Amino acid sequence: MSDERADWILDAAGELLVAWGYRRVTIEDVARRAGIGKGTVYLHFKTKEMLFLTVVMREQVRLIDRFVAAFGADPSLALPSQLARLAYLWVHEDPIIHVIVTGDPETLGALVRSGADQLGPLMKTRRRTIAGYFAVMREHGVVRDDLAPEALLHAYTAILTGFLTVDPYHVDGEMPLEAKAELLAYTVRSSFEDPDAAGRVGRAVPQVIELYRNLRELLIEEISRRKLP
Repeated sequence: MSDERADWILDAAGELLVAWGYRRVTIEDVARRAGIGKGTVYLHFKTKEMLFLTVVMREQVRLIDRFVAAFGADPSLALPSQLARLAYLWVHEDPIIHVIVTGDPETLGALVRSGADQLGPLMKTRRRTIAGYFAVMREHGVVRDDLAPEALLHAYTAILTGFLTVDPYHVDGEMPLEAKAELLAYTVRSSFEDPDAAGRVGRAVPQVIELYRNLRELLIEEISRRKLP
């Protein structure tokens, strides 16, 4: 019952996050939406930040499941360009991740800072997973080798983040979402991938899937720990 009750709280928090935005939602609102007392919310989640970090972690697990299934079905989707394209499209499909990433910049900043403080080891593992992905891509000749791994990771993250957050500042007309995703894929492919990347990526996929599954397990463990009263 305790675990089920924690899921009610997370569901309610996610719904209110999408409807009202992070700054407007209070613990009292979440409790009311979940049909429980405020004290019960605090029994599971000690702070508002921790509650919403757990909401985000749960969505990240769902995204990882989608990525792993996609890579297994079609290895070419593990290419950096296709990974970026899928991430862009799926962020827009997932209302919770979408509002965190593309909504109020202060929300993302607050949660990132809070995550670094409260989930330091997990945040480091997440970064190591992304770095590990590019190390595997480099090992198999999928990405260019004239950039230092940290430089490649920084540039890739900056490009993906830029595509995800630029829309409020774009006033020259609206491109279809799929067209933006394809433009992102083209940008990443042109910037980082080897000309023979498509023929090489299949050999890297088992290692990539293992990296993602390891991160998923850590997320599940952390979510379960946070849900316990």
